[in-house]
Amino acid sequence: MGRLVLIVCLAALMAASCGKEYMCRVPIGDATCQIDPNSTIYSGINNCDGYEYLVGGYQGIVVVRTSWNDFAAYERTCPADSGRLEMAQGYGNIILECPRCHSQFNTFDDGAPLSSSQTPCYLYKYGTHYDGRILYISNY
Repeated sequence: MGRLVLIVCLAALMAASCGKEYMCRVPIGDATCQIDPNSTIYSGINNCDGYEYLVGGYQGIVVVRTSWNDFAAYERTCPADSGRLEMAQGYGNIILECPRCHSQFNTFDDGAPLSSSQTPCYLYKYGTHYDGRILYISNY
């Protein structure tokens, strides 16, 4: 009887280990910074739907202005293969794409992966706070 239980447990363990598992962990770095998004230094986000690449995080940060008073900041590391994400051409400034695996993520939908992506994982999103003048970005 003990041998049968062992065989059943091993079979269940093997069946559960089949298939691809996603951990959805992306290396992140220090993203603590503050910028004036209306400054000419950051002209890419002076208007809605604009974006800017910033130094920080693990492979950089991309900030997207989703409305006049709202911003999203994402880690530029692809959750599928750790490539460095770039804004995809031809999609308006809303889709980030990995040049290595071609996974794509929607920056206006919390970094959700598009159906063609190699992973079900969302982008890592940094915390943002805009006080009407300064945009604060942090890991929290």
